[in-house]
This record gives sequence, C-alpha cells and structure tokens, in this order.
Amino acid sequence: MRKPILFPTAVPSPLPIAPHAESLTLEWNPGRYVLIHPDCMERMSRYATRPERELEAGGIFLGSYRGPHIEISAITEPMPGDRRGRYVFDRRDPGHQTAAKSAWTKSRNTTTFTGEWHTHPEDVPTPSGIDLGTWRGLMKKSKEPLVFIILGWSGNWYGIGHERRILPARPV
Repeated sequence: MRKPILFPTAVPSPLPIAPHAESLTLEWNPGRYVLIHPDCMERMSRYATRPERELEAGGIFLGSYRGPHIEISAITEPMPGDRRGRYVFDRRDPGHQTAAKSAWTKSRNTTTFTGEWHTHPEDVPTPSGIDLGTWRGLMKKSKEPLVFIILGWSGNWYGIGHERRILPARPV
C-alpha cells in the first residue's frame, strides 16, 4: 500500500512582492537549499496579484545545480500558446522549451530546467491531483531534484521532487 503524500500548509508570504524583491532561500532537506533570484520572485509575484490573479499562470524555472543546492536564476512566464483559466494553467507554448534550450546553450551546458511554478486563485494554495500527476511525470524524466512552487494570494506552497517523492520545502 502506498503511503499518502502529506503536504504542509502554504507558507504565508507578503504578497505582492515589492518591485525590489529579495531573493528567496528554501531548505528542503537538512543542509540542502534552493536559492531563487530576486528578479524571478518579482516576476512570479505579478501573477498572484490583481488583475492577473484571476487566471492561473505559470512557467518553468531555469537554473543550475551547485553540489547539493539549486540556484534558480531565470523563469519563463505565460506565453501566447499556453492555456490559462480560472482553475487551469496548461504550459503548451513551445517557447518554454525554446527558452530552456537557449539557456543551456548560452551557459555552455550549466543552466537547465530545474522545475516549474504556477498560481492558484486562492489564499492558501495546495497541489491538486493534476499538479501531482504532472510533477510525477517530470520527475521520471529527471535525475536531479526539481523545484515546484504554487503562488497564492496570501501564501505560497513550496516543494521539491526528488527520488520519486515530493518533499516539503520551507523558507529560511
């Protein structure tokens, strides 16, 4: 019998993040961290505030693996070919893949896909069944840990997909 996945409640965060956002550091295992650059935080936070917050939005994380740590230095944002609705974001536009390939080439094979983010139109987000299924599919394709973030109106949910499990992460 499978053990149920237990998710912590979303972590309250001061949204919207100011134009001069700070970086975010997450810990997901003792001594294992994720650093998200300020520009990434600022750009994501725009989609969790009015008027953008009425439709789900999302994109991918681009960054580097640095020993046991992950550094996220860029994100993609919703693109014209993506599907956005009140309760759905479907990353369909090939521009996300193009951005990942371009970053990989420009960085001489150090910047890569490191996960994905999206919003939920609610105060305190938690992963849906669709989210979990999508993430499990991504984890099957990656040997490295992947970062998953859901932004809500008054809190965010943070997790790391690693070795076929989704582990909670927390801001430090």
